[in-house]
Amino acid sequence: MKITIISVTEFGLKLSNQIKEKLIKDPTIIEIKQYHKNVKQVIESEFNKTDCIIGIMATGILVRSIAPFVKSKLTDPAVLSIGDDGKFVISLLSGHFGNANNLTSKISKLINSTEVITTSTDINNKIGIDSLAKKYYYNITPSCNIKYINKALINNESVDINLPPKYSYLNDLIPSYYNISNDNNDFYARVNDKLVYFKPLTITMGIGARKNISYDKVFNAINSACKILKIPIQRIDQFATVDIKKDEKGILNVINSFNKPLKIVSSEDIKKFNNIQCSKSDFVMKKFGIKGVCEPSCLIASDNINSELIFKKTAFNGVTIAVCI
Repeated sequence: MKITIISVTEFGLKLSNQIKEKLIKDPTIIEIKQYHKNVKQVIESEFNKTDCIIGIMATGILVRSIAPFVKSKLTDPAVLSIGDDGKFVISLLSGHFGNANNLTSKISKLINSTEVITTSTDINNKIGIDSLAKKYYYNITPSCNIKYINKALINNESVDINLPPKYSYLNDLIPSYYNISNDNNDFYARVNDKLVYFKPLTITMGIGARKNISYDKVFNAINSACKILKIPIQRIDQFATVDIKKDEKGILNVINSFNKPLKIVSSEDIKKFNNIQCSKSDFVMKKFGIKGVCEPSCLIASDNINSELIFKKTAFNGVTIAVCI
C-alpha cells in the first residue's frame, strides 16, 4: 500500500512524522510520502497515484480539496482525516474497497486516538460484501449491486454466497451470517435477484533464502507472511524464486506440499528488471550480481506490468518473502 500524508501546521507535521515512523515498520506499507502545505496541489498530483491520503488538517479543508477528484468507491483511494491534535482518526472516503476503515483502526491504535467509522455495516458488526472481497483480494462486479447486499446484511436479511470447491479455503473465514452453498462454478453473493460475482486477483509470492535452507524455516516464513496479510496460505496462487535457488529442497518441498506452481525467474531477467518498488540488497548484489530476489521474482513472475507489491521484502530467519498482485 502506498500512503500519502499531508499536513498544514507544525503540530500536524510532528504527527505526520510520528505516523510515518510507526507505519514504515509494517511490511504491507510499501511507500510513504510526506507533504507539508500546498494541499490542493498535492491532492491533485497524488489522488490517482496513491492508495491512501491521510490529511492532518480540518476535515472541511480536506473535503473541499478532494471533491473534484472523487469518482467511484471502487477506484478512489482511502482518505483519512486527522486533527493536528491526533485525538480522532476519521474514515472519510472509500471505507470498504479502499480499505479506509481498516487503516483508520490501525492508525488510531498506533497513535492512541479514537477511530471514527460511520459505515453502517461496520458499526453494526457486519463485514460488507465489498470488504470481504477486498480482504481476500477479489474484484466484484457489478458494483451497482453491492449496496443491495450490504443493505440486506444490515437488516439481518438472508444473503447467499456460492463458494465453488476451489475456494473452499474460505469456508471457515466467511462470517456465519452469510449462507454458504456450493451450487456451480461461479463464486457469487446474492440477495433476491441482485448478484455480485467474485473474480480473484492473482497473488504471487516471491521467495529468497540462504543456501540449504530447511523445510521448516521456509514453511514458517510463508505462514508468517500470510498471517500478516491475514489470508490463508491457499490464497497464494503461485510462488517464484530466482534460478540460483531452483534446486533448494527446502523451497521445492514446501511449495510441492501446497500443490501450487513455482516459477523460476532467470538472474538475467532480474538484472534487466527496473522497478522502483524493489529494494536493493548490497549482499545479494555482491554475491550474485542482482539487486534482490523475492521482490523482483514475484513481480516478474506475475506476468503483469501493472503488478504491485502488497508485502515488501521481509526476512524470516534466513528466508525473505515478498508478495504482489
